[in-house]
Amino acid sequence: MSDIEPPTGSVRRNNSYAAFLRIVRFHEYGPYYLISALACGFVAKFPVNSSIIPVLIFVAASSIFGFVINDIADAELDRKAGKMRNPIASHDLSVSAAWKLVLIFLGIAILSLYPLDLLGKLLGIIIITLFSGYSFGPRAKVRPGVDVACHASWNALYGVMAYSVYRPLDLIGAQLSGLLFLSSMLMELLNEIRDHDSEKDIIRTTATLIGKRGALKLCILILLLILSLFISLTVTGGLPWILLIFSPSIIFLIKPIINALRTKQNEQTEQNLLPTLVSRGATIVILIFIAYLTIKVLKFG
Repeated sequence: MSDIEPPTGSVRRNNSYAAFLRIVRFHEYGPYYLISALACGFVAKFPVNSSIIPVLIFVAASSIFGFVINDIADAELDRKAGKMRNPIASHDLSVSAAWKLVLIFLGIAILSLYPLDLLGKLLGIIIITLFSGYSFGPRAKVRPGVDVACHASWNALYGVMAYSVYRPLDLIGAQLSGLLFLSSMLMELLNEIRDHDSEKDIIRTTATLIGKRGALKLCILILLLILSLFISLTVTGGLPWILLIFSPSIIFLIKPIINALRTKQNEQTEQNLLPTLVSRGATIVILIFIAYLTIKVLKFG
């Protein structure tokens, strides 16, 4: 008699739940997308009301839709690269089960567009189309330049959707969406730098095309553009002038990249760069958001 017992029902349920969390991976980008949409809503109208709820539901459902179809499309590549985070690549989730999730979240996303105006519906359709084309069809993720632009566009369009719920798109809204576009582009470049060595012989990305040093230099340029847009947004009245005191904090984001360029590159340095910049960037953004809300609440009160 074999000493190996078949997995119990509870174990199978736990494994299925873990695989579901891995393929949905909403915690990676989802909160960032939601906060970005909320921030744009707050700038357009303070305080926001329930009109923004359909946008937030769409943000959550459409982004999960995009995450799942990306893992379906990348299953074989991830298996070759040894990226077992993808539950399809590790055979912890079947392709058919993944496609069922795609249909569920696509349905939720489409239904959430119903209360929105024509612009909101159009933007929603564009976002879903971009998510689909990123992984299938044109497969933007393997086209250098287009990959980071496509990745950056989702968050920018989410911001426009939330902003346009309360106010027609104007200069302030355009500047906000530009900030979201550049910050998302920065995140994707850092991801590609981290994965450069494992992907360079498998797929073509912006980082594999221009090299890690070129990608790091591009990250510095993007950070400087973000700073310029942030200053412009305050000068044009989109944000309170007092928030300009946070401008020097950009050095805390640029310095790790400069250090990476100066020192001999190694895998550990590249792996640490992304979490370092994410944690510092998140801290700065949270402080700015808290300061902004405090100012608005005091003024509103």
